[in-house]
Amino acid sequence: MKNTQQDNTSNQSRYFVELIARAQNGDETAFEELYNEYFTQLYRYVLVRVGSGDEADDITQMVFLKFYKNLQNWHDQGYNPSAYLYTIARSVIADHFRSKARKGKKIDSSDEVLEIIADPSQNLHANVISNEEKANLYKALQQLPENYQEALLLRYVENLSSKEIADIIDKSDVATRKLLSRAVSALSEVMKAQNKDLVQ
Repeated sequence: MKNTQQDNTSNQSRYFVELIARAQNGDETAFEELYNEYFTQLYRYVLVRVGSGDEADDITQMVFLKFYKNLQNWHDQGYNPSAYLYTIARSVIADHFRSKARKGKKIDSSDEVLEIIADPSQNLHANVISNEEKANLYKALQQLPENYQEALLLRYVENLSSKEIADIIDKSDVATRKLLSRAVSALSEVMKAQNKDLVQ
């Protein structure tokens, strides 16, 4: 199973690199393919971070615009290249929050966000837990620090490896693994407290 996932990631990476090479050589259909291939997963990531469908759509469009403007400067660095899109998204989201003069919003448990994440076609793990469990999960996530939220989102919703997450958040792989471990532990504690409240 693990080898199959690694093969899929490797194939996706090669596909991404090929599309970029074609786009850098002036093939406009290649960039359109990139957009169509990665828009939904990027939109989902942005939506969970900002909690608004309209804002998420605008931000995701901005991510691809920035990517297009920097296309000629992109070089294959040997890791999953789609992580570069998440790096841009992270930067655009930070700019978005700064422009509103407010801190990063906690993960939203609105129906719109839950609907996107619960869609099996968008999330491979969506059919594992019920809608009620998802709602409880996202309530728990809202209580975590933003860096924990982001790490858990990238790992378990976007299915990125710790190395890919490290590249996105600009930390070492070891530091990222420690961050993920602390985030999982913190989430587990919050979930336990929630369950205890439900029993009482």
